[in-house]
Amino acid sequence: MPEESVAVVSDKGFGARAILLWLSFASGCTDVLSFLEFGDVFTSAMTGNTALLAIAIGRGHLLAASRSLTALVGFALGVMLAAAVRDRGGGARDPQHTLRRLLLVEIACLGACAALWSASRASLVGDVLYIVIMLSAVSMGIQGVAARVIGSTGVNTIVFTSALISIVMSVTAAFGRRPRPAAAPADIRTHLGTFAAYALAGLLAGVMTTYGVKLLFWLPMIAVVMALAASYLTPQEERRAG
Repeated sequence: MPEESVAVVSDKGFGARAILLWLSFASGCTDVLSFLEFGDVFTSAMTGNTALLAIAIGRGHLLAASRSLTALVGFALGVMLAAAVRDRGGGARDPQHTLRRLLLVEIACLGACAALWSASRASLVGDVLYIVIMLSAVSMGIQGVAARVIGSTGVNTIVFTSALISIVMSVTAAFGRRPRPAAAPADIRTHLGTFAAYALAGLLAGVMTTYGVKLLFWLPMIAVVMALAASYLTPQEERRAG
């Protein structure tokens, strides 16, 4: 079967790494924020959120289960929305434009989430809480698809288990004076960077939550805005696909 050229957003250089770092930062803020403020729920890490959902159901805590279920449904809706935007925008033909459209939609959802939350004078309760959870989870679902538009394989800005595996394997190989495992899908520096960005964001969000800093509502959106700005520094390249 003849090969054909497929356009992808280049995974080389400062621009692509900056996008991945800022998206990881947004995810770290979102996970800590949602867990501490929304009632033991993750709107980014769906593996952990699924575990929390199972625990809540097993213990008969239906209210907690409803929050986790809302996040799970919202994340799935975000992925569906992002896939529709990508396909409608001709992702394979113009991935840069597609990436920017996805980031703009994510920014809109995060902005609505932050605005609704900041407008609430009291703690988030009732329908407002579920709407905020839904908007946050939809945003992270969109981000999961957006990160895939970048040509860097194996880099995830939402779940970092694979990144941690790659980091530990590379360190182990270095101490053993062996070549870095050929199966490692991405530059170890990229994995280290995204993992560090996620952890730093989580630490910052935790501190800001403790001291009640209102800017915290807007941090995920600001991070994605920075990722969008970085997308203009990222070239497009052609790759061969069978």
